[in-house]
Amino acid sequence: MTTKTVFLDHNSTTALKPQVLEAMLPWLTQATGNPTSRHVYGRNAREAMELARKQIAECVGVQASQVVFTSG
Repeated sequence: MTTKTVFLDHNSTTALKPQVLEAMLPWLTQATGNPTSRHVYGRNAREAMELARKQIAECVGVQASQVVFTSG
């Protein structure tokens, strides 16, 4: 019998899937902007955040306005 371990404690940390890392890498290394700022970096970050919100909403079958990002 083969035993498979399933990690369920993702509360404090979890490993990134390679696809997620690839998608986020430009935002972690090149583009730095607070999405609430009015300068170009902030506007770019806001656009990216809203696109991500729409993509997540599509994946889980809700309206974009129902996707809430929190920190921590």
